[in-house]
Amino acid sequence: MAAAKLNTLLQTKVIESQPEACYLLGKLEGILSRSIEEKTETYSFLIPLVRTLVSKIYELLFMNLHLPSLPPTNGSPSFFEDFQEYCSSDEWQVYIDKYIIPNMKQYEENSFRPDQEQMALYWKDCYEAFMVNMHKRDRERGESKLKFQEHFVEPFSRKARQENLRYNSMLKQLHGQHTATMRQWRAAQLYLLSERGPWSEMKQHVNHWKLSNVENFSRMRLKLVQNYNFNSHQDASDLRDNLGVYQTQPSSESLLLEVVKQVKVSDLEDDVLELPEDDAAASSNLDEKDEQSQKEKLILSEDCELITVIDVIPGRLEITTQHIYFFDGSIEKEEGVGFDFKWHLSQIREIHLRRYNLRRSALEIFLTDQTNYFLNFNKEVRNKVYSRILSLRSPNISGTRSPQELFKASGLMQKWVNREISNFDYLIQLNTMAGRTYNDLAQ
Repeated sequence: MAAAKLNTLLQTKVIESQPEACYLLGKLEGILSRSIEEKTETYSFLIPLVRTLVSKIYELLFMNLHLPSLPPTNGSPSFFEDFQEYCSSDEWQVYIDKYIIPNMKQYEENSFRPDQEQMALYWKDCYEAFMVNMHKRDRERGESKLKFQEHFVEPFSRKARQENLRYNSMLKQLHGQHTATMRQWRAAQLYLLSERGPWSEMKQHVNHWKLSNVENFSRMRLKLVQNYNFNSHQDASDLRDNLGVYQTQPSSESLLLEVVKQVKVSDLEDDVLELPEDDAAASSNLDEKDEQSQKEKLILSEDCELITVIDVIPGRLEITTQHIYFFDGSIEKEEGVGFDFKWHLSQIREIHLRRYNLRRSALEIFLTDQTNYFLNFNKEVRNKVYSRILSLRSPNISGTRSPQELFKASGLMQKWVNREISNFDYLIQLNTMAGRTYNDLAQ
């Protein structure tokens, strides 16, 4: 179909110049030579075009002079085979190379070169305009993103952080109030139900005692305090003696106490969720918190473990400009009973670097009331907590890190030589500086 249409166009085309005729013949001859070399069917479709074109430009290109052996195109039945054989002859190849190809290139340069240059300039202008618009779009997109972050994202993030701080502070305050209330209630209960209290029971109770963690200046624990949380560990004894665990039915008092606890916790949660934001009392509390925050600011907050002789209590240590807080994070701690502590910085007498499980990750803090606490951190966090506490410049805190330097600065040996302290005091202080502690059985 395409060959027939091209043949019709050639028949109606008026070819006036030799360069144009050379251009058409050169293009057609290139396709024709490839089809002959590859032996494809394209040759059969091109033969009618070659016959029509040669008949129209035969006199224009003086083929009778240059190509005397050219097969006749006036309807010869053997033109198909004759022209295929003639295309491989030297006469045809020399004519194409020396006459047709140079004129074809000259015609292409004269006819298409100005259009190509104009088209190249046009596409260059289009590309430059496209790049300018793309850069402009990217710049506007970046400016819009910055404006969106400035007017929406950053205020929202700032408000969310403030709200989270306010909410966490409120939860911490409620938890502290609840813990303090439970401790006061427990103290009142112990007072009222004690041996000589107004609500004491007539039957005699067995009092249990435990060793206090308060030490004297020789680091001896000589004081006994009453143990209100005594546990005989009867289940463990029964399991040890292969007696099994005796399952007791819960009493009505314990069930009632559990119901009261659940009701109390649910009421507390409802109160937390239903706090109005625009309440006058809430705004006054926020103002008081702001004033308090101006006086006392949080410096550092890290997860840690409180190491005792028989237990490891997970929690969180918070250091402020005035106090050090420890919040008990135990899941199974008793209601109102926990290891939450609050120490003023002036109460810290000494602070020593310690090891825990052969890792340099612990601190031991000695207070002026002769109590001490053993805290374990991550290895990287320990030194940061120690440096922050020393940076507060409390007058009672010694900044010596090395036990050798601490021993040299204490003058302990000279006091022992002068018999100002006993052998026991000397050994106790020496072991304390060396890292021995009552809080860890491994040391």
